[in-house]
Amino acid sequence: MAIGPSRTTICCVNGSASRRRASFAAVIFAAAALAACVEGEGVPPGKVAVVGDVVLGPEDIAAIKAQLGAYAQLRFAGQEGRAALVESVVAAELLAQEAIDAGLGDDPRVEWAVLEEIAEVQLAAELERRVPRQSVADDTAALRAYYDAHLDEFTTPERRNLEGVYFETAKDAEQALADLVAGRTTLGALGEVVSTPLQTRDDAEHPGFHVLLFDPSLSVGDWVAAPVLIGTVLVTGRVQQIIAPTPEPFDDPAVQERLVQAVRAPRLEQARAALLAELATRYPEQTP
Repeated sequence: MAIGPSRTTICCVNGSASRRRASFAAVIFAAAALAACVEGEGVPPGKVAVVGDVVLGPEDIAAIKAQLGAYAQLRFAGQEGRAALVESVVAAELLAQEAIDAGLGDDPRVEWAVLEEIAEVQLAAELERRVPRQSVADDTAALRAYYDAHLDEFTTPERRNLEGVYFETAKDAEQALADLVAGRTTLGALGEVVSTPLQTRDDAEHPGFHVLLFDPSLSVGDWVAAPVLIGTVLVTGRVQQIIAPTPEPFDDPAVQERLVQAVRAPRLEQARAALLAELATRYPEQTP
């Protein structure tokens, strides 16, 4: 797996920015190894990654991995953790590279921004230690309780669609509707019958259409009370389908992921508040 464009070359710039860049690039390689990257095109056999003229092997990765703290090891275990590490470190590396290219490698604001990026990674690691994602995923009772209390968040809304005939003028459309309601004609006799896709109600997007289509008094086969404007033409028609609201299954993987995020969010906020309180006590002179 070759990582990054050729411009990302270690030791190509002198000064503190060069050292910072080399450090970040090294961690990127470690992240790549932790993500179980396989050898790809351009990577010599037995090596892990190629960046510019630098080729890293397993021994380089082992040395870098050994420098990670215990909390970071925990936070960046598993697929999600590895992806988070890669994302955060790549962001810091890109920031450093862009600063160097712009001639701002030694600007203290750049270093501060990079430190903030690193701090975010460290905070994520500490919060993962205090509120492990897997512990929330395993708390079925809490997930079920949230699901039952917020069922509307996990329910596909009612959907409807319309079948009808296009008309160029309001006069023709209204006359056709009157004839249909009176039973003097059929849709097929008025022209080509078309159907709209099934859709959920959105009065903001379709103010004149959905108010009529989603009239709660209508059932399948009922005529919509007035012609509706779709695009640049009028449609006279009736409700073709009504799909009732449908709860998404509790065990659906996508639902489970949303539940974990929802249940974990307040726990993370509590853990973050507790951490900040501890730091304020430990380092009172740093507290604003």
